[in-house]
Amino acid sequence: MIDIALKNVFRQKVRSFLTVLGIAMGIGLILTLGAIGEGLSNQIQSAFGDMAAVVDVRSQNSDDGITDDIMEQIRDIDGVSEVIPIGEYRVTRGGFRGFGGGMSRLFGGGGGSTTLTFTALSPDDQDYMIGENIIAEDGRKLDTSDDGAYVVLLGATTATNQVLNLGDEIEYIRDNNGTKESYFFEVIGILEETGDTTIDSAAYVSLSTMQDLEEDTKIEQLKVKLEGINDVENITQDINDVSDDIRAFSPLSMVRTLESTLGTVTMAVYGIGAVSIIVGAIGIMNTMIMSVMERRKEIGIMKAIGATTTNILIQVLQESAVLSLIGGTMGFALGYGSTILVKSYTSFVPIMSPYLITIGFVFSIVLGMGAGLYPAWSASQLDPIKVLRYE
Repeated sequence: MIDIALKNVFRQKVRSFLTVLGIAMGIGLILTLGAIGEGLSNQIQSAFGDMAAVVDVRSQNSDDGITDDIMEQIRDIDGVSEVIPIGEYRVTRGGFRGFGGGMSRLFGGGGGSTTLTFTALSPDDQDYMIGENIIAEDGRKLDTSDDGAYVVLLGATTATNQVLNLGDEIEYIRDNNGTKESYFFEVIGILEETGDTTIDSAAYVSLSTMQDLEEDTKIEQLKVKLEGINDVENITQDINDVSDDIRAFSPLSMVRTLESTLGTVTMAVYGIGAVSIIVGAIGIMNTMIMSVMERRKEIGIMKAIGATTTNILIQVLQESAVLSLIGGTMGFALGYGSTILVKSYTSFVPIMSPYLITIGFVFSIVLGMGAGLYPAWSASQLDPIKVLRYE
């Protein structure tokens, strides 16, 4: 019966082609928009997933800062992967005052931005902050031998904005009871560009170096790395419950807001695709109704020689299914081709997942069977005596 369905479908080649084209456009649009949505979701996960799995912890109104006991309690919380003590030290050009308890800091050199912040951490912890796979494009990253040394590792954006190269020095001025003391930090490495502004805009120095220089071992900030993002809110609350002297917060809410916005946009574009699919369904229905009307005599003869209502129903449904499957296949080709074009001419990478392809073919089958249901039922109800008498 499939060969008969194929023969009947292509009796009116132009009409069938236009119907198939309408289906292909609808399915192709759904696949393209879905691939773009998958790509956007993947970009968000890549850009913000690691950031969302980090909880910032800051000292709140405590002369002791974040104590070792508090850090140990945070490490014992289920889901916590690593607790990283962090220090921030503002460096400014031209002897600008007012940061860090009245100490003045000076950034020497020509050109570039006027401010810079040292992010102080243990060299052993830098891979948790930067990532093991991020390399120094020039020079090297920090290592344990840099504890106590005046060296700095720059992010790509910082090096560009501050017009700094490997071997240049950054002057850090400490006000020691009215006496200005200069310390020069040599640039030992410049990281490759990562696309993460937190890393690209950073300047990393040894925490022990800064604590010795400032004669202050108080920890004001922690970065708490989590094993995943599924329980970020609960773990953040657990950290806040450790002590009233700390406050923990995570950017997960921002990521979820972005994902919610992306979901809204995705639903909107799927709505546009659904309109195209509905138009394609109307095309199939119109084609099958016209086909049934043109073949009333043929259908009457089939019923007169023994074809049952079920036979006629299945025959017409098969014809509409053939139209939709051909259209779905063409739609897949259009959708896949459009993603190739997007990847070729932009930096964006759409993702045509197997799940999305399955949805596209299911849509095409449901579309064909649904649109062909009424014409099939109408054909199956024809009275052969009346049809043959009329014809």
